[in-house]
Amino acid sequence: MRVRINTVRNNDPKVTVGKEKLHCPAAFALERFGSSKQAMSYSSSRLPDSWCSFLIIFNASESTSLYYRVTLTNCVFSSLLAPMTVVANGLILSTICKNSSLRTPSYVLLAGLALTDFCTGLLTQPFFAVHQWADLTGNIEMFCISGVITQSVGYSLSSLTVIVMTIMAVERWLHMSRRSLLTVRRVVILYITSAVLLIVFNACHMYNWYHTNEYFSALIVIFFLGTVLCFFITGFSYFKVFRIIRHHQSQIQTNQNAIDIDKYKKSVFTIIYILAIFLLTYVPFVCNLAVFSIMGFISTKLARVSVNACAVVVFSSSFVNPLLYYWRIKEIRDSVKRILRNVCCKESENES
Repeated sequence: MRVRINTVRNNDPKVTVGKEKLHCPAAFALERFGSSKQAMSYSSSRLPDSWCSFLIIFNASESTSLYYRVTLTNCVFSSLLAPMTVVANGLILSTICKNSSLRTPSYVLLAGLALTDFCTGLLTQPFFAVHQWADLTGNIEMFCISGVITQSVGYSLSSLTVIVMTIMAVERWLHMSRRSLLTVRRVVILYITSAVLLIVFNACHMYNWYHTNEYFSALIVIFFLGTVLCFFITGFSYFKVFRIIRHHQSQIQTNQNAIDIDKYKKSVFTIIYILAIFLLTYVPFVCNLAVFSIMGFISTKLARVSVNACAVVVFSSSFVNPLLYYWRIKEIRDSVKRILRNVCCKESENES
């Protein structure tokens, strides 16, 4: 038996189940679509049934409604932010790759963070914009596919960002305690291994989601426990870092041999600023998602508007991070200026 949803003039879909035709609101249509799973043949319609049962399309056609205006704003803002994020992080990556003096563990980790932000601008933000546009136009298939891609890629990149920031905190702790356990080669291996494991984890989650139609599973519990562990390690590492800083400050006061404390304090505070931006952008999103889920309002328009607006704020951190690197790190600032100067000179030579 097939289930087919067609949009009619009053924006209420007409659901055809066998020979029965029903007119019902969009949310109820998808609920009926999901409830008929047992009677459906597993054909091409299985994608929206198995993976998109939690995605409710409101088909916001009233241009004067708050939902329509916020969704349109999210779509436009994400479309504009995506290319800027790609260019900004591309400059950071080019700077670190071309400058041999920046090929240290800390800068390689910074390049890894810039790479995740680059992928956010290249993949997550464009698909999120398509997802929002499909919500406005009522395109269920586009809404489903773009929503699944946005969530899977977005969560993978966010998780990789958390892991990289954890490794950066541990690297600063080991470096300031003069233990060179992390080399450039080991950092690259750690980054690639983490990315591969996250891809495998996400593939297992998608497989489980597809076959059981259960989004929240043991894999999600493991994901959250891993996130908590990463934040605990990060907090512990910074605790040890500040203890080392205070110890060396006392050494300076007693005229004993000490490291260049100002240099290391600046590098530590740069990483803390990155962590602060991450928390300031992600905490509202997580809190919104948690509150609406607990209260049972996650499928309402208010929840959708609030969570999607917070998601745009999350994406903006990928553009803010390279600006922070440019502001705080002199070597990167000088290299970016040199790259931009060379590009401008080549353009002027071509024009002449």
